[in-house]
Amino acid sequence: MIKHILKLIWNKRRSNSLILLEIFLSFLVLFAVLSYVIYNARKFSEPLGFETEDKWMINLETQRLMDDADIVSLKTSLRSELLAMDRIKSVSFTGSAFPFSGNTNTTNSDDMGFHINSIIAMGDIHYEDVLDLNITQGRWFKEEDMTATYRPLVANQAFMDKYFEGKDMLDSIIIINGEHKLVGVMDAFRYKGEFSENLPTVFDLIGDDNKYSNNVILDMAPNTPVAYEEKINNLVKSITKGDKFVIQNLDKNRKRASQDTWIPLIVLISICGFLCINVGLGLFGVLWYNINKRRGEIGLRRAIGAHSSDIKKQFVLEIIVLALSGILLGVFFAIQVPLLKLGPLEPVNMYWAIAISALIILVLVTLCALQPSWQASKIHPANALHEE
Repeated sequence: MIKHILKLIWNKRRSNSLILLEIFLSFLVLFAVLSYVIYNARKFSEPLGFETEDKWMINLETQRLMDDADIVSLKTSLRSELLAMDRIKSVSFTGSAFPFSGNTNTTNSDDMGFHINSIIAMGDIHYEDVLDLNITQGRWFKEEDMTATYRPLVANQAFMDKYFEGKDMLDSIIIINGEHKLVGVMDAFRYKGEFSENLPTVFDLIGDDNKYSNNVILDMAPNTPVAYEEKINNLVKSITKGDKFVIQNLDKNRKRASQDTWIPLIVLISICGFLCINVGLGLFGVLWYNINKRRGEIGLRRAIGAHSSDIKKQFVLEIIVLALSGILLGVFFAIQVPLLKLGPLEPVNMYWAIAISALIILVLVTLCALQPSWQASKIHPANALHEE
């Protein structure tokens, strides 16, 4: 049967070449789009590393020109007054690399005998409780760490996997911007958004005298109304003696940060859907036209004893073999991208895209062939031969 089908395809190679080209180009478009979609889908499925629901943030005016004593006094008063409010459960100060800020603070070091390049963030002893960080090993910062011999450090798993893979480094000294003691490891901290990479990140403990910790994160009671912002605004204004601050909702910031990726994703998926519909309609029309042109062939096969199921099987297998030819041609070109590392994406994303693209096209052409092949199987041999 397969040999006979290959011969039929070859004999009609001129008309089949357009279908082959259409399938080939459709495969390449699907491959390109799905590579991007799968890449972002895999990042979206990874843990963010912290919670955003019922988390608010106050971006204060910079405190770089203030004295240390004034900074401590300001933060102590602000924390105390905020915690006294009925809807605020916990308060934490952090630096410029706060969730969805887009800011990046990096640190480089060669003091460990190899090069370390990592994002460095800052958090106080309350940071874990406020954002519900997932500490997988060790612990978060404690009050006694403020006076410890070595400054404490908490790293994410990406940092440990890149620089200390397979090693138990808890309570070990890591030299990065000075000597630090690793006290904990968290699963992730993708503070730039749900579609960002889980890059190597370390947390340094900050005290109330730190001039760069001018952002306050609040853990709010569930279902706190937006109108409550006014109370917080009035309180902060009275303590800071200024109005140069902004109150934000972290959950809204999370959704806003993801929009730049969701919009092109939806557009590309829509284009792919439109492409599949057009390819399906084109294949359906071509197959219907070919069947009408081959009524004599169908009638002759039925006259010499072919069953209707044989006719149906023949036309379905013809289009599947033709589709496989176009897919194999597309795979040959697509596979060069991950093998030769021609793109920025990880090869696993492109391998998945190749497999899914092939599956989509095979399902599509099979569905398009079912109705025309069923119609061909119903052709009566006497009528077909009479028309000839």
